[in-house]
Amino acid sequence: MNDAADEPAAVKGDEPGSTEPVPAEDDGLAPLLSELHEVAQGLPQAAQEKLQLLLDPEKISYAKGIEPDRVSALFGGAVPDGDDSKEAAQARIIQRLLFLRKTRLKTPMTRRLSGRTPRPYTLGEIARGAKISKQIVHYVFTEGRLTSPENVASLERHFGVLPGFCSHTEIEALKAYLEPIVQNLKFLTKVAEAYGHGVTKVAARSADDLSQDPDAMDEILTAVIAARKKRR
Repeated sequence: MNDAADEPAAVKGDEPGSTEPVPAEDDGLAPLLSELHEVAQGLPQAAQEKLQLLLDPEKISYAKGIEPDRVSALFGGAVPDGDDSKEAAQARIIQRLLFLRKTRLKTPMTRRLSGRTPRPYTLGEIARGAKISKQIVHYVFTEGRLTSPENVASLERHFGVLPGFCSHTEIEALKAYLEPIVQNLKFLTKVAEAYGHGVTKVAARSADDLSQDPDAMDEILTAVIAARKKRR
């Protein structure tokens, strides 16, 4: 087992939080950011404002385990950490597990304790929730030592995140977050165009089409249709 190490956090680029990327080497993320910017540019102002809520660095950070400042830097053109070496992967897993304990807090469930502030899970609570030994949990969260992939998966389930949360590189994590948004924006734009031509019912091909915050996507669609109505 290896000691944990911090991920690099070099920052460069444009205005933090901007969806317009600074030209960079083709790492698989820059083209996606360019596509997102292009689609967003075609939205009316109200829809763009709704989209910015989805692209808030704090929201992305919570969803993917990348610190908000780093998310802003990546949106500004910083080079993502795509290091898939064994050492980098081990460090990333430990960092993400610590992030989960810091951000996925235990909320008191009983009425007697309802006024108490949410707190981090104790090591014993994590061990019971993940169904692994307290000694292993101690190694991970106190000593920064890696455990088996099976135990990592159990810890991910305990904290309520999807498999891969702890192992994804920055590129993989952000692509997993942004790709559904880009796909959904394209879909909603087509829906709005169809609506403008008199079509009032459109079916998504699967529930996944609108899985990325459906409430926000519905608000974006409403804003796009409202803008198109004004043009008529």
